[in-house]
Amino acid sequence: MNDILFEILRLLVMLAVFVVTYSLLPWIRGKIGQDRLAEITKWVDTAVLMAQQVYQAKTGAERKAIVIAILKEMLAAKNISISDAQLDMLIEAAVKAMKMQENKI
Repeated sequence: MNDILFEILRLLVMLAVFVVTYSLLPWIRGKIGQDRLAEITKWVDTAVLMAQQVYQAKTGAERKAIVIAILKEMLAAKNISISDAQLDMLIEAAVKAMKMQENKI
């Protein structure tokens, strides 16, 4: 009788561990991805603002090239991989947000 109860209890513990692992791992992976995206977005915003302040005499395309070079160097140092299209979208969004903020002021 004790062996049967022990096996049932062991099975329930294994099932509980499986359910927790199955539901918790995707949440943790998603959370890490969101944190990393928030960090990258912060870097992009900072780089765009820096380029606007420091390189005012340069054209928009030249400033964008500078921002891309800075960000790629930072991302490589942190071992973060992001596509050029994703980086371009984040830069354009940061520029748009900066311009909207300037228009408010």
